[in-house]
Amino acid sequence: MNERFSGGNREQISVEYTAHFVRDVQELLKRFPPRHKVVYGHHSTIEYKPASLAGIEIGKELRLKIIGRAFDEKGDVLLVENPKSTKKHPHITLSCAEGVSQEYSNELLGKAISSGVIEYFAEPTEVSVVEGYFDDEKSKEVVSKS
Repeated sequence: MNERFSGGNREQISVEYTAHFVRDVQELLKRFPPRHKVVYGHHSTIEYKPASLAGIEIGKELRLKIIGRAFDEKGDVLLVENPKSTKKHPHITLSCAEGVSQEYSNELLGKAISSGVIEYFAEPTEVSVVEGYFDDEKSKEVVSKS
């Protein structure tokens, strides 16, 4: 549980993860058609189960550079430049095969980078995102200050 202040009152919140949320998921998926049935494409994680929201600029709009892509029979992922991410390889999971968790993207990128099979783009592209968090108790993205 994290604490935040709202109208002078301390409030408990349960944050699943902080992230940069993709503003137009459908546009991203048109540019990078997913290769698997279970489609995501909605965020780049900053931190999973953060201890606090310190440093999170809720509602801040920015653009992340998409610098590469990796895929295999289980997953499909975009490598991004996300300086706030605590992930070894910041990314946006595009899709996974049925029964495969989004967390597989971390393994996929590690293998693709170490074996040299990742596709790095000659011309990086950008995606518009907004900073916020996923509030597990309310099952919603919070991307604006309330």
